[in-house]
Amino acid sequence: MAAAFALIAATLTSTARAGTAVATTVPLTFTDTNICVTPAEVFTGTGELHMLVSSNLSPSGMAQSHLHADLAGLHAMTVTGKKYEVPSSFNQSYEVDSFDAAPFHTTLEFLVQYIHVGEDGYFFVGDDFYEHYLAHATVNANGTLTVNDFSDDTRCQ
Repeated sequence: MAAAFALIAATLTSTARAGTAVATTVPLTFTDTNICVTPAEVFTGTGELHMLVSSNLSPSGMAQSHLHADLAGLHAMTVTGKKYEVPSSFNQSYEVDSFDAAPFHTTLEFLVQYIHVGEDGYFFVGDDFYEHYLAHATVNANGTLTVNDFSDDTRCQ
């Protein structure tokens, strides 16, 4: 997220320019807890974090910044040997008038899944954690908040 803010700042202080995009892939070690089993299980895994950061500044002064991140090939295991797959994605975007900060809109969305995999490769029912989070806000050119949506769907499936 810090990369997105740095990119926005660079965009807002530059002259009008065509969009730029920077892709990065880094190894990642990940630890979390599956609350869908009793007792809750802590697991640790490795995989790759893929990030794509892009920005654009139009001649009219509208700045755009986008950050997309996902975990690829993340395989995790508990200390007792239980296995998990952890597909996840994260998207964040900003569009703002660089002259007076209105209009402005932002969207933040992420999806996280902890999929418990049986020793024989079969999936268990009801012990997988799932969360889909979505937040969106829009401020019109007058500075009035016109959209303020939030949803968080968290469940065991």
